[in-house]
Amino acid sequence: MAGKKCFFGLKVDRQVDGDKMNHEFLKQVLAEGGEYAAIASCMQCGTCSGGCTNADRMDILPRSLVLMIQRGEWEKVLQSQALWLCTSCQICTTRCPRGVRPSDVMEAVKAIAIREGIKNDSVRFNQIFVELIKKRGILFEPELMQQYGGMAAVLEQAELGIKLALRGKISPFPAQVKDPKQFSAALSKAVEQ
Repeated sequence: MAGKKCFFGLKVDRQVDGDKMNHEFLKQVLAEGGEYAAIASCMQCGTCSGGCTNADRMDILPRSLVLMIQRGEWEKVLQSQALWLCTSCQICTTRCPRGVRPSDVMEAVKAIAIREGIKNDSVRFNQIFVELIKKRGILFEPELMQQYGGMAAVLEQAELGIKLALRGKISPFPAQVKDPKQFSAALSKAVEQ
C-alpha cells in the first residue's frame, strides 16, 4: 500500500529531508502541551529562526530544534541551552507559514526535561520562582534574588533595588494576594490540569 502524501509530494510520516519521523517522541511532546504545535508540518524554511530575538545566543536554532524533535534526537534536545533561552515572545509562532508553534514546542520540551530530572541554573531559577509564588501569591524580588544567588546577589543589586523602591517600582516589603483562599483554589485547579 502506498504511503499517504501531503500536498508537496512527501509522505506525511516523513520530514522534508525524507527521514522517517519519530512518532513516539512527537506524541510525548504533543501530550505535554504542544497539541496545537503542528510539529510534523514544519518544512524547515527557517522563518522561526530568522525572527528569533535570542537566536544569536542559542546553540540550536528553533528550526533545528523542531527538526531534532521530528527525528527523536532527545539527548541533543535535552542538552541544548536553546530551551532555556527561549523567552516565549511568540515571534516564531506568528511568523510560521505552516502554523507550527515553536514556542509551545519549547515549553513542552522544557516540562519534559524538568520531569526527567535535568538540572541547570534555569531550572533552579524557575523552581525557586514557582515556590515563592505558591508561598505568597506575589513575587518578592529580593527574596528571589537571595534564594537564587545568595546574599552576594542581593548586595550586588542593592543600589538598583533602592532606586526602584524610591520610584515605587518595587516594594521593600513583601506583598500578599488580596484573597489567599481564591488564589490557592486557582492554583490547585491549575495543578490538576
